[in-house]
Amino acid sequence: MGIQRAPRVGVFTKQLDAWRSGSGHQLNEIMARVLDLNEGRERRLDFTFLHYKPSENPVYGRVRELLVPRNPLRFAGVLRRERFDLVHYTPLTIYSPIWCVPNKKSATIHGVEQLLLPQFFGPLEMFHERFLVPIFARKMDGILTVSNSTRDYLVRHFGVREERVTVAYNGVGPQFRVRDRASLKAPGKYGAAGPYVFHISRFSERKNPWVLLEAFSRFALAGFPHKLVCAGSGWDNEAVRTAAMRLGIGERLILPGFIPGEEAAQFLSGAEFFVFPSLAEGFGMPNAEALAAGCPVITSAAFAVPEVVGDAAIVIQNPRDSGAFADAMIRLAQNPLLREDLIRRGLLRARIFSWEEGARKLLAMYDRILGEI
Repeated sequence: MGIQRAPRVGVFTKQLDAWRSGSGHQLNEIMARVLDLNEGRERRLDFTFLHYKPSENPVYGRVRELLVPRNPLRFAGVLRRERFDLVHYTPLTIYSPIWCVPNKKSATIHGVEQLLLPQFFGPLEMFHERFLVPIFARKMDGILTVSNSTRDYLVRHFGVREERVTVAYNGVGPQFRVRDRASLKAPGKYGAAGPYVFHISRFSERKNPWVLLEAFSRFALAGFPHKLVCAGSGWDNEAVRTAAMRLGIGERLILPGFIPGEEAAQFLSGAEFFVFPSLAEGFGMPNAEALAAGCPVITSAAFAVPEVVGDAAIVIQNPRDSGAFADAMIRLAQNPLLREDLIRRGLLRARIFSWEEGARKLLAMYDRILGEI
């Protein structure tokens, strides 16, 4: 017969406490819109956000907030006392209290990068991802993920039932849009007043930094005057600077560190093109933001990336081929018609990236699960 009162949904929101980038940004954007949509429903869900410590994120002012213990056994005791109808785990880890609790369960799984690139992760993390996460995933009544590529992997390798997986692409914020270059302040602020190539990520081997630097050095040696801006935390390190000097691009490399979303959007609007040679992506958010900002994209055929960019980017099949990336950069710099075509295709493609649509799909997943009670 279903639940006659307002269903109680607990969402584990530790990632909302660092909500300005990465998975925390995704959760913040989608949950804010879930709350908006919930207010207009005939039968609202009763949300509680669960996390470990107080946060400055203003979203907590919109819902019931409950601080929970870090110990998963004690956390499970809180869930039993609260008697939620559904608990959503973000992320799904060994610390998620899924055992001996009566509620229905769902989770967000963004990607499976550790399983695609095990050489970059330690043995404990790989044990967790290879053996524990699949067990936990099979216990979920629903899983939200951000690409069909990840969904197919979960079904094929984790043994998750396909009908339990909901795919909701990430959205793109309104700051990522075409702008008049004369109005942009961020590039000049960091010394990129002239033509530049842009990249943004949290620095890691998975982002393929050495291929990016090698490709840009070949592009520079071909006679192009551009600078290379690599934004994001971790890029300003000795290894990167040493490699840049060895490749002869030390004076052209700009490393602004972490920059807020508004400045990232300005950099994308002003760049000649965006280069993203990642080795594995469950979605590849910067590619989508570049498309929306009217910035031509050169990216890699890494897991979900071709699915996300469609025909709106230059996709390099071998992400370790620095020559192929350099050739694409040269071709794009020499061909204004190609650049204009990619911008047009990118703006059309960017329309599919909607936080509101993702929130609708998440609510529909909750309704499906709750309808089984």
